[in-house]
Amino acid sequence: MSQSLTMMRSRLTKLFVAKPHAAAIALIAAFWVMAVFCPPAQADLAPPAYLSQPEDGDILFNGHIASYRDPTQNRSLQDIRALPESAFTPHEGIPAFGYTTDAIWYRIDLIAENAIKGSRHIDIGPIYLNEINLYLMRKGSTSPLWTTLLGDHVPSSQRPVLAPGHIAAFPALEAGQYTLYIRTQSNSTQFLQASLLSNDVMISRWSTGLAGRGLFIGVILMMSVIYMVIGSFIRDNAVTLYGTCLFAFGILSSSVDGLFLTVVAPEWPYANDLFIGAGTAINIAAASLLWVSILDIGSECRFCKRIFYSYSAIIMLGSVTATSPLYTIFASFCQFSHAGVMMIYISFLIRRIIRNPRYAVHWIYLTVMTVPTTALMIYYLAINNILPINSFTVAAYPIALAAHLVLMSVLMALRITAIDRDRLRASNIAESTEKIVQEQRKLVSMLSHEFRTPLAVIQRAAEMVTLRLHKEAAASGNLDVPRPVTDRLKRIQDQSGKLARLVDVFLGKDNLNAPQFALARKLVPAKSFLQEFVALAQRDNAKVHLTYAGTANSVLYADETLLGLALTNVIENARRHQPGEAISLVAHEEHNITLIIDISHPGLNEAESDNVESLRKSLFAYQNAADPDAGPNRFYEKKIDLEKLAPRNDMGLGLHITQRIITAHGGKTDIVTGKDKNFNIRITLPLEAPL
Repeated sequence: MSQSLTMMRSRLTKLFVAKPHAAAIALIAAFWVMAVFCPPAQADLAPPAYLSQPEDGDILFNGHIASYRDPTQNRSLQDIRALPESAFTPHEGIPAFGYTTDAIWYRIDLIAENAIKGSRHIDIGPIYLNEINLYLMRKGSTSPLWTTLLGDHVPSSQRPVLAPGHIAAFPALEAGQYTLYIRTQSNSTQFLQASLLSNDVMISRWSTGLAGRGLFIGVILMMSVIYMVIGSFIRDNAVTLYGTCLFAFGILSSSVDGLFLTVVAPEWPYANDLFIGAGTAINIAAASLLWVSILDIGSECRFCKRIFYSYSAIIMLGSVTATSPLYTIFASFCQFSHAGVMMIYISFLIRRIIRNPRYAVHWIYLTVMTVPTTALMIYYLAINNILPINSFTVAAYPIALAAHLVLMSVLMALRITAIDRDRLRASNIAESTEKIVQEQRKLVSMLSHEFRTPLAVIQRAAEMVTLRLHKEAAASGNLDVPRPVTDRLKRIQDQSGKLARLVDVFLGKDNLNAPQFALARKLVPAKSFLQEFVALAQRDNAKVHLTYAGTANSVLYADETLLGLALTNVIENARRHQPGEAISLVAHEEHNITLIIDISHPGLNEAESDNVESLRKSLFAYQNAADPDAGPNRFYEKKIDLEKLAPRNDMGLGLHITQRIITAHGGKTDIVTGKDKNFNIRITLPLEAPL
C-alpha cells in the first residue's frame, strides 16, 4: 500500500512538472467526480453554550444553534428528539428561513459546570414570531423539566413577562448537560435571535429601550400628523403622502419593536399581525404614490402612472392577508416588488439626469432614493436567507432609513416653504390686480356716464332734425322729405341706439361684475337678420357675400346688437389678415334645430393643420400644454402658475368677446375645414320654432 502511494505521488509530481495544464484539468475533474458521486460528510452539531459564567453577564446563543425544518407542522417534541443529529443543520450566525409557514425547530446544547441560580431571563426574537414553544431537557431525561409558550399570538394576560420582547424567566439548573428545544411558527419572516440576559441588563434594556422607542415613534407619529394636515391645507399630494408614509412607518415600528404589545397589551392574538401587515402595506403603497407625485411620472408616461397606481391598490388590498398564512406570499411579493418599483423610479430619474445633468434637485432625489433602496434590498436578501444575517445587514436598513427620513424631511420643508412663498406672491399679485380692476371699473363707469350724454344728444338731435324737415316740407307744400335724407337720419338713430346698447353691455358697472352678458333677446328672423347684417358690413374694398340655405321662417332668439357685434368681430379679424379679400358667409340649417354659419378666414388658408389645431385649442379650449420630457423642475409642483396671471397676447379681444356672446346665446365657436380645404370660423346657434 505504501509502495502504491509512493508510486502515485511520484507520477503526480512528474505530471505537474511536465504538463501543468493537464494536471490542473485532471484535478478539477477529480473534484467534480468526488462532489457528484461521493456523499458529503455530515456536519457536527453546533458547539454547546456554557452557562457557568458570571450571573451578571449575558450569553448570546449565536453560533450555538442548529435547526430542523418541519414542513408538516405536526412533529412533536418526541419526534424531534428521535431524529439523528445529522438531521439538524448548524448555523454560525443567525439562522434565517425567509417567509414560510413551516415550523422550525431549533436545538441549543447547554453545559452547566456549576449549579445555576434562576437569575437570568431568556429573550427570543423577533417580536413578530407567532408561536414560540421552549422545552428544556436534561441529558438522558425523557420529559422536559421546563417549558413555556411565547409569541405575539399569546394574549397579554398569558405572557410570562409583559415586556417589549418575548421574555421568560430561565429556571435554576444543577450542574450537568442540557438541551434547549425551540419551536417557532409564524406567517412573517422566520429567523431567530436568542440570548440569556441578567436581571440588571434586562431592566436597563426595558427602561432605555421603552423610553427611546416611545420617544422616536411619538416624534414620527407627530410629524406624520403635521405633514398630513399641512398637505391637506395646502392641497399638495406629495406632502400628504409623505405624512401617510411616516404614519404607517410609526405603526410598523411600534409593532416590530414590541411597543404595541407592551403599552396596548392586546388580548386579541392577531392584533400585532394586523398592525404589521397594515403598516407594511400602507407604507409601501404610500411610498410608491409619493414618488409618482414628486417625480410627476404622468408627464412622461401616463400608462406607467396607471400601472403604479394599480400596483399601490393591489398592495393595499393584499393587507387583508395580514392575519392569515397567506401573508407569507403577500409579504414576499410586496417586498421585492417594492424594491423593483423603486429601481424603476431611479431609472426615470437617471434618464432625466442624463438629459439635464446640471439640475441639482435630480441629484438630491437620486441620493434620497438610492441609499434606502440599496439598504432595503440588502435587508430583504438577509431575512430571506440569501445573505447572512449579521450586524451589518441588520443595521444597514435602519441607518439608511434614518438618513432617508432626515433628507426627506428637509425636502418636504423646502417644498412647503416654496409653496407658501408662491401662494403669498400669488396673493399679493391677486390683491394688486383686484385694486387695478376696481380702478378700471371706476374709470369704465365714468366713461359709460360720459358716453351716454353725447349719444342721447345725437339721438335727440336726429329726431329734432327729422321733425324740422317734416315741418319745413309741409310749410313749403311738399308731402314727403327726400328719401336719402330720411334714410340717413334713420341710420344715425339706429346706430346711435346700438352704440348706446353696447355702452350699457360693455361699460355698465353691473355687467362688468356679471359672469355673462345681460342679453336683450327677442325673436329675430334668421335670414333677414343676416341679409341686413351683410348689407351694413359691405365695404368698397372688401365685399361680403351671403349664401343662405334654409327657410325664411326660421327664427333666432337673440340679442341683435350683440350677435351682430360677434359676427363683425370675426369679419374684421379676417380682413385684418387679408385686406381687400372678399369674405363669404355660408349659412345653413340642420334639422330645423341649429343654424350653422361658416365665415371664411383667408388668413388661415395657408396655415398648416397642426398650427390651426393649436390655434383652435388656444382660442376655444384653453388647454395647458406640458413638456413631456421636462419632468419636475422644482422641489414641488406649483399649484398656482403665476405666469397665467399675465394677460394672453396670442388671442385678440374681439374673438374673445365673440366667444362669450355666442356662448351666452347657447351656441359654440370652432375652426373647421371647408370644401376646398380652406379654413372657416364656424358659429353654431340654436333655432327656435318657425314662425
